[in-house]
Amino acid sequence: MTFSSLISRTVPHHNKYSLRQGNPIIRLIQHHHAASSDAGVNRLLDPNAQASATYIILTSGEILGQVPEEFRPWTTSGFEFDKNAITIEVQNISGQVNGDDSDPNSWKISDAAYNSIVKLLADVAKRHNFGAISMGNYRGHREFAQTACPGGYLWSRMAKTRAAANALVQGGTLPAISAPVAPPVKNKSVWQLADEVLAGLHGSGEARKKSLGSLYNAVQAEVNRRSGIGPAAQVKSVAQLADEVLAGKHGSGEARKASLGGQYNAVQAEINRRLGATGGPSISQLADAVIRGQYGSGEARKAALGNNYTAVQAEVNRRYGV
Repeated sequence: MTFSSLISRTVPHHNKYSLRQGNPIIRLIQHHHAASSDAGVNRLLDPNAQASATYIILTSGEILGQVPEEFRPWTTSGFEFDKNAITIEVQNISGQVNGDDSDPNSWKISDAAYNSIVKLLADVAKRHNFGAISMGNYRGHREFAQTACPGGYLWSRMAKTRAAANALVQGGTLPAISAPVAPPVKNKSVWQLADEVLAGLHGSGEARKKSLGSLYNAVQAEVNRRSGIGPAAQVKSVAQLADEVLAGKHGSGEARKASLGGQYNAVQAEINRRLGATGGPSISQLADAVIRGQYGSGEARKAALGNNYTAVQAEVNRRYGV
């Protein structure tokens, strides 16, 4: 079974691959996790998720081998696209900015991960006799499907990435990896910032406090919860909390508000809907529609969902394990 010598280890593919049916390897297709947590990696490793990749690159720069190069991975959007491709999935260090997945600063990756992509491209080009990395043999997922993958950060740098890989093919060297810089905090949720803290992007101790500013306490509480420090309650969906309210577990009036905190309005709206006090779809139904693509993304989604946006997005994130 063939993998690049650059991998540090292999991870299970759970038979999520198929034969190439004689098709030669002629290109690489770039993907990203669209998550700054381990959710993307976990999905690829989940035996029940219909997805896999030839290579997985972590924020640390570590390259993992999943599906041997002899076989077609289940990554892009069908056999026709992956039958002659090596696919690369890479972890992100931050998410969408300016409501646009294609913004050059959306879905950034670490310098270490970027350099691993460049080295892997050069290695594959040499071993499979590409001659050079070109627009024809290093492509993005969005060229084959209705998706923003591999995100604005990588997509805007495709030409730069090809040039860097070709420099390696010709015997050049990689640029030095710059010192990590804490990502911006503005307009990010506590959940997103906790993902970044767990990925090591905000340092520790006083450095973390300075980076997170006024959000430090809330983010640290979420980090502690995930790490098993302090309250260990699972994050619950609006539908689950509504079930509990109707079972009398959160009291009423001010007691209910205090118990539900920031989820109060969304949960109360769901209860009213169930009791016939208001019309319209439930949070769960709206999340179904979002996943089907009916509400767009970014600012368009916020405008379309209005006051339901936060609750619906939380439910969508919960389903995807984000």
